[in-house]
Amino acid sequence: MKKYLFLFIVSLVALGFGCQQADIEETAPEPIVSEAEGLHETIYTSFVINTHDWCNPELSIATLNRIIDLHEEYELPVDIYLDDQVVQIYEQQATDLIERLKSSPYVAVSYHLRPPYPYYGEMDFLELDDMSKDALTATILNYEEHRIDLSTGELLEEPGGYQYLKDLIGYAPYIVGSTGNSNKVRKVLVEIYKDKGAIFSVARNEGYSDFGDSQDGLWSRPEDFEVKVYEPRGHKAGEKFLLDAIEEVSNLPTSFVNLKWHENNFYTWFTPWGEVYYTDQNKTEALEPPFDLSKAGEGSEMKTADEQAEQWSRYEECLIYAKNHSEIFTVINARDLATMVK
Repeated sequence: MKKYLFLFIVSLVALGFGCQQADIEETAPEPIVSEAEGLHETIYTSFVINTHDWCNPELSIATLNRIIDLHEEYELPVDIYLDDQVVQIYEQQATDLIERLKSSPYVAVSYHLRPPYPYYGEMDFLELDDMSKDALTATILNYEEHRIDLSTGELLEEPGGYQYLKDLIGYAPYIVGSTGNSNKVRKVLVEIYKDKGAIFSVARNEGYSDFGDSQDGLWSRPEDFEVKVYEPRGHKAGEKFLLDAIEEVSNLPTSFVNLKWHENNFYTWFTPWGEVYYTDQNKTEALEPPFDLSKAGEGSEMKTADEQAEQWSRYEECLIYAKNHSEIFTVINARDLATMVK
């Protein structure tokens, strides 16, 4: 029987046991290494995989295994971002995948959020911004330490969130895809991640953050150019994506290019859970709980065998081109990025 924790959270706050903290000021992390020490003239390139498809667990698991296979074959790093929804599935259905995420020398694990977290984008069914600082901190902290019910958005007794992933893989996930409904919520959220060991966060407005930028007390994941490699329909060779990237950053001696995919991009069009939490696939308006999980997969058609094969060819071609042009591209992941700061 599911036992929810909201009454527990409220009672903690009322009794004064919530996580107490002073008003959070936006402060930069410790100084970054100088560019001469930490960087060299190159295009730092990251393969970024965002996993979030709890609707098709077998496909999600198979896709992630294949991605790790390719990176181990070409001996190139990869960043894998996990949300709690897929972490719970992998831990239950694919313990071998969890072991690969932990042990592969090419994988760096990071963390991001997806609905129905109440501080994901505009999905604030708890009116977080109206809470006191102590109540807000206690609420978010409990969300980042407990599993979430996908239908109600409420907390369960089982462990979950950032803390669960940290405990599972044995280190603090390097980067958080921080979000929040307001500056107040975001600053509390990022402070909690920082206290738990996160080093970087994704820029508030996607893309274009310089190496050495910080926000809300965490380093910003650097990005001079983002490439959503999955987006073009029809065939586009991986080589062309990287040639386009070279042109975009040609005026910069040192730059950061992030090549991005979601695991479902290899087998579906659109987001499989989109219509569970939003009025449409464009995420025009967030719905209110309880959410109808039977809508999972609606509006998200499967790609044909040829379309799936093309996506995999595109991915492998990017790996091959980057591998064969190491004089231009330095492929890194978040673990490497962490060595550039102190």
